[in-house]
Amino acid sequence: MKIYSIRERPDLIPAMLDSLEEHWPACMPWIKKHMETVLRSSGPIPDAYIAVEKGQVVGGYTLAIKQILYSEEEGLWIATLYVDPKFRGEHLSPILIDHARRRGGALGYEKIYLASEHCNYYEKYGFYTIGPDACAWGEPTQMFENTTLPPLAVKQTA
Repeated sequence: MKIYSIRERPDLIPAMLDSLEEHWPACMPWIKKHMETVLRSSGPIPDAYIAVEKGQVVGGYTLAIKQILYSEEEGLWIATLYVDPKFRGEHLSPILIDHARRRGGALGYEKIYLASEHCNYYEKYGFYTIGPDACAWGEPTQMFENTTLPPLAVKQTA
């Protein structure tokens, strides 16, 4: 699987949006606005990433700077994490989470956050609950925190 920033591959955005529209319609206004913001900004944050396997968009995630729960501070967030239902069960979420954590580490962040209604899921990947969050998309959510990871070393060739 290859993961691209939408800045590198804006041609993949329509396929990602089609999948999201079908399966996550309540999130679409925010996601479209976020992708437009990414394409207008000089980066590195906000950003959005699209995962491609054998020429098909299989998922993706967004990174944003948002306020940390019960704090005036802001932090790096995995604002959405999505795997197309046709590809769920193929262990793509941990790859996307690892990519996000490494991207955060490369950008100098020590922690990364996300909010989700999926309890007992993100904990498998080292996230821990730091409190309830406001309802998002109509669902009550929990806020999770984890550390970032250092970027993978690039292999040198002789």
